[in-house]
Amino acid sequence: MPSPTSQGSSSISPRATSRPADQSSEATHMPELILRLTGVDIGFAGEEALVHEINLEAYAGEVIGLNGVSGIGKTTLLRTLAGLVPPLVGELEVLGQSDLSQLPRGSIGYIPQRLGLVHHQTVGYNALMGALPRASWWQTLLSLPSGEMRQAARDAVEAVGLSEKMLDPVSLLSGGEQRRVAVARSLVQRPRLLLADECLGELDETTSEAVAVQLLSLAREHDTCIVLIDHSPARTAALCDRVLNFRRGRLVEDEPGLIRLPMLGGDN
Repeated sequence: MPSPTSQGSSSISPRATSRPADQSSEATHMPELILRLTGVDIGFAGEEALVHEINLEAYAGEVIGLNGVSGIGKTTLLRTLAGLVPPLVGELEVLGQSDLSQLPRGSIGYIPQRLGLVHHQTVGYNALMGALPRASWWQTLLSLPSGEMRQAARDAVEAVGLSEKMLDPVSLLSGGEQRRVAVARSLVQRPRLLLADECLGELDETTSEAVAVQLLSLAREHDTCIVLIDHSPARTAALCDRVLNFRRGRLVEDEPGLIRLPMLGGDN
């Protein structure tokens, strides 16, 4: 899907994302625009911008990976997309809204490197926290989640392979297990935009592939747009529809990855 290019900046537009064959009737419909950045510089106020003139569109069901050396701006970009760090210049829109505080609760999910888990609470409790944006005010006030929410939490914990630790405090888990809890929380939340910073870190190969499958299911089945950072370029290429590289203060798109993990449904 071509996108116009302006002098001095590049516009990064999406390729078609993978869709099940039985959805061919929808193939001619443009997927929902989730994220748009127009002329955005990212960084911190009073400092030189880390990345300049980002022009990016991302759509429902896409999985986008960010590559680059440490300190180049990957996490800062995720924090900007989450509304935690304002753009230095330019416009950021999520679901057509430039004021992210006006988005429906739970529209944006964020898995930071520090995870943000409640360590003295159980695995199940932390997964259930993902349902809070969908809870009514009285359910939140009285801490009375619905049966559907509880089941969603159980299903998510099972999906990341932690069923046997459902009642264990998070503080007793390994670093890799805690990352899986954070992913389970996001599976329950079902955000429209999920930002994941090294969520597959500290996981062995088998577990990381299983968790990656769950992330893809979230994207494909619930039309979530996922933007992620992973320390493995090969895994990023295997998991993502598009890979964006940070180079000399710019964001540049890779060619489509040639390696696809069979369990992720790749054709190559």
